[in-house]
Amino acid sequence: MSEDHQNPPLNYVRNEDLFVITYIYVVFGAITLFLNIPLAIYLLKTTSKNQKELIVIIALSLSDTVCAGQFLAMGIYRFVVWFSDVLFISQAACNRNIIVASYQICIQMDNLFGLTIALDRLFAVLLPVRYNKCGPGYTFFIVTSPVAVSLLGYCIHLLAISLLPPKFVDNICFNFSSVLPWFRNYLAYQRMLCVFIPIIIYFFIYIRMKLRYGNSNSVLNKGMRHLTKTVSFITLASVFLVLIPEVWWYFTLFGGMDASIYFMFILLKKIVTFFIHTIRHRELMKHVHKVLPRKLTKLINFDAQSHSAVSKVKVIRESSHPVTTSMR
Repeated sequence: MSEDHQNPPLNYVRNEDLFVITYIYVVFGAITLFLNIPLAIYLLKTTSKNQKELIVIIALSLSDTVCAGQFLAMGIYRFVVWFSDVLFISQAACNRNIIVASYQICIQMDNLFGLTIALDRLFAVLLPVRYNKCGPGYTFFIVTSPVAVSLLGYCIHLLAISLLPPKFVDNICFNFSSVLPWFRNYLAYQRMLCVFIPIIIYFFIYIRMKLRYGNSNSVLNKGMRHLTKTVSFITLASVFLVLIPEVWWYFTLFGGMDASIYFMFILLKKIVTFFIHTIRHRELMKHVHKVLPRKLTKLINFDAQSHSAVSKVKVIRESSHPVTTSMR
């Protein structure tokens, strides 16, 4: 055996209950990937790089697509490892594994995108004139900063765990055993705060827009309001599917939450986000309804003639005539 590998302890048996999580990764990862790929492709093809507000939706969609692909890969990897010979490897070796590394990066990226977009919405509401003057450089910063911070967090943890004396764990590399306690705490608090802080921000935005724009008929204000509502609805869903399960899991309230249920909530949020995008922006629904069952499109009241803020913002940019059509 090499210095990064050793035989498992005598009488070591994997916890069969944890195998359920592997099924959840595969099933929910595949469903989310199937839903988000056509949405991401459509947005990339139809959105101008100058449409900062719409690139928010693209960033969320791409983040969900990448994370869904990672969860599916994680599930397949664990299936393969589960049915192979049990081997113990060092925590550092676990964290250097591309599947485990991408998982840690995606978890952080998913958390930070929600916070970054909330701060972007706050900037747009507080300083709308200055926000509209921001060019592609600002958009690039908004999209890449969560990725950069996630990579930094992963690299710091990998460096720290590589410098410590090796601790050997099952090569299936469950997150609770393969990361250091402080990093596990960091991920938990990051997930909680990246939902709680946006909720406070969107509540402030709601109060401010009610007071300042409540009687305004400005189309631009309504367009911004529509897109802000979209991401605030996603954050509201995250309260029930991310924040509450995370608090329940981390603080072991009411006896704690089963790991399989916890991860099911986390992955279910990706599917809910997809439907919020498409219901709020009907021209997206006109595109993605082709891959959905007909009964499902009827259930969410698909209306081929309706238009959302996305198409209307395009009209505003392309036409010099006054636009009076109201938005939802």
